[in-house]
Amino acid sequence: MAGIRLLVVGGYSEEERWRVPRLPRPGEPVHAEGFERRPGGKAFHQAVAAAHAGAGVGLIAAIGDDVIDPSGLPPLVDARWQVIPGVRTGRTGLFDEPRGSSLAVLSSGANDHLDAAFVAAQGDLFDEATVLLASAEANIDTVAAALEFAGAKRLLRILDPGPMPPRLSVREFASTDVLLLGLHEFAHACGRFLNIDITAAAVTAMSDTTINALARRLCAGTVVISLDKSCLVSHGADRHDDHTDVYRVPACGHGDAFKGTLAARLTQPGCFRDALQAACERST
Repeated sequence: MAGIRLLVVGGYSEEERWRVPRLPRPGEPVHAEGFERRPGGKAFHQAVAAAHAGAGVGLIAAIGDDVIDPSGLPPLVDARWQVIPGVRTGRTGLFDEPRGSSLAVLSSGANDHLDAAFVAAQGDLFDEATVLLASAEANIDTVAAALEFAGAKRLLRILDPGPMPPRLSVREFASTDVLLLGLHEFAHACGRFLNIDITAAAVTAMSDTTINALARRLCAGTVVISLDKSCLVSHGADRHDDHTDVYRVPACGHGDAFKGTLAARLTQPGCFRDALQAACERST
């Protein structure tokens, strides 16, 4: 496919979603009101969102040799699947209740086996793209290698580290130009990498100056923190055509639609703030 501008590397999973009247208590069965199975995972959803935002997208992910059809990708996505023999495709179980609460259970499956050599073999995608969006749902050593490959090709590197796997380290943060963190992920990262034990509620009460100081210690690049009702941007040396180092936009972006759209917009000319605002609008 010609015109690849964004390369997405990360996890694919088959999603099984149950709609329940309420979340079950421990040991209590609850009858589901609805069920659906569909393709999913961070990389899949982000690639779809980026394609819907108009970007040509390359997607690299792993699936098992079970009977899986990762269909549903728009024509703008060039998918490269590494098939792992003897391993099941990743699975995600989602349980949603009407009030908006949900539970998610993840089984990594083939995602843990995504191989750096397979990623490197897709060199045509790295040569054509200008932006890499990597998620930590895949083998973290391979994610780190993808960030290094992209750096050597001078791609803008975006990292989505959620849900903060155990082997995630400052190595990945150091190889990142734009780090995307949710409120709870930011608090978790401060405890894990800075030895500062704070809660998400404590973060919401902090001044922008304090949050910025912590963000500067986490990553040398730009850090975007999705708070309750706004996104705080903390730029490093590269402002990406913004006029200030630290600011908030009065909208909050969450989820893979937000991240995929932001990555797609960053393949286009313009300032970071405009790309972020467009992505926040897409995620609402």
